[in-house]
Amino acid sequence: MTGNVYAVLGETELEIIAWLDGLDMRFAARYAEQALIGRKGLLQHTGFAPDEVKMRVLLHAQWCQPAEELAKLKRIMDDTEPVAFVLGSGEYRGVFVLTDMDVTSTQTDGNGVAIAFEAEMSLVEYIGDPALPEPPGVIAKGYRIPVGAAEEATGDAAPGASSPLGGIAAVVSEAVSAAGQVAAAVSEVRSLVSLTAASPMAASSVVAGRVDGLVRAAGALPVEALGALSGAAAVASEVSRVASAFSGARGALLESAGWLQSDPIGYLGAAADRAGDAARLCEGAAGDVSRLAARVVVRGGEFGGVAT
Repeated sequence: MTGNVYAVLGETELEIIAWLDGLDMRFAARYAEQALIGRKGLLQHTGFAPDEVKMRVLLHAQWCQPAEELAKLKRIMDDTEPVAFVLGSGEYRGVFVLTDMDVTSTQTDGNGVAIAFEAEMSLVEYIGDPALPEPPGVIAKGYRIPVGAAEEATGDAAPGASSPLGGIAAVVSEAVSAAGQVAAAVSEVRSLVSLTAASPMAASSVVAGRVDGLVRAAGALPVEALGALSGAAAVASEVSRVASAFSGARGALLESAGWLQSDPIGYLGAAADRAGDAARLCEGAAGDVSRLAARVVVRGGEFGGVAT
């Protein structure tokens, strides 16, 4: 998926429109002012304001029943229900309440049935009752799906880290991290094309590093780990598609590395083409990786009986 980014609010899948303009976040610290005679006042930090999120999103028949999902969002707002908010990268933003929503019907069929809605909505962070140990919607203390490598995760490990849920979360984390490595390796190969045109001698001195980058990126793709999740019925279709895409990307990366290693000048074009194929395969799998990440956070109960 390119251009747009999926997110999940509660159990409703959204597509954030025009990423750079479609998602706004506000963070604030609060201070109380103590007035002084003849001097500037003093400020005392009193705490932090709840985070606020404003976004423009798309509900489309391509991945959901727009009218039904809109009704769910309206019900979340009407019931003042706190829900989990997860970005497509797997980043768990916390628990929010939906405070307002403006909806426009942008596409219908010949019978007037809605095909797509665009909505502008506002979310405000919900911390729950301060006397309670956890706000609603949090799976386990300290649990977060890390955006990068697993060791970058913050907080204590979830008690069920060895559970099916933890296993799927770890694989999703590997997939997100590996896709980033693939993008970086492919970018380096593309830059090699420009460098070769300007200075073949300089280009030949960095070929070995480019080959190593392609091989490392290929090895980082969690093809085998995804295969081990094939018995997870709740996410079987997503896992199968991501595994297939990553397997193809791995083959393309290794083929690209082979072309560069055998003749970095003569086969540079072929190597760049195959590296580009790998990047496109990973980009094509991004939507399924996003859905896997979101389902782990907000639908963890579905994975209770799956072996990892």
